[in-house]
Amino acid sequence: MLPLSELCRSITMKLPDPLWALSEHERYRAGCSTHDFARWTDEEGREHYYLFGALDIALAHTEGDVFNWGLWIEVDKAFHDAYYDAYQTPAADELSAEGFIANEVPGYEDALGARVRIVCHADRRPEVTPLEGTILAECASGLTEARHRELDELLFGDDEEEEADDAPLFDEDDER
Repeated sequence: MLPLSELCRSITMKLPDPLWALSEHERYRAGCSTHDFARWTDEEGREHYYLFGALDIALAHTEGDVFNWGLWIEVDKAFHDAYYDAYQTPAADELSAEGFIANEVPGYEDALGARVRIVCHADRRPEVTPLEGTILAECASGLTEARHRELDELLFGDDEEEEADDAPLFDEDDER
């Protein structure tokens, strides 16, 4: 069993799931993205707009510490553009809206598409607060040590299994 200090406390999604599912070539044709903004045109020609934000869940077993999910949030074009224009300026502090989680979140089967509030800031990534689903319940109660360990196992597997998987298939002296 891993010590608490070695359990993961932050997971970052690289892209919204619809863009991640595409090949690199398709991704280039269908949309564009930076570390904070993404746009995607689906097969029917509809445009989707995304912002990257941070959803923190307090660790109930560790005072003042959090588990951070870096997630993509689908928002409407007007809000996307307003934040893009205000990015890293004091005007960003005045922006907030509702959106939808655009990633599958391991351990939270109902997270993809869940409604959230996104609050922008001039000096850090937008803050994401769930408005529905099991992730909302966990944000309210905090992540217990048992649940934290469960998520770590789900995300990274059992280290003992990995060590066994890394074992050579045969000894160096084996002359097959």
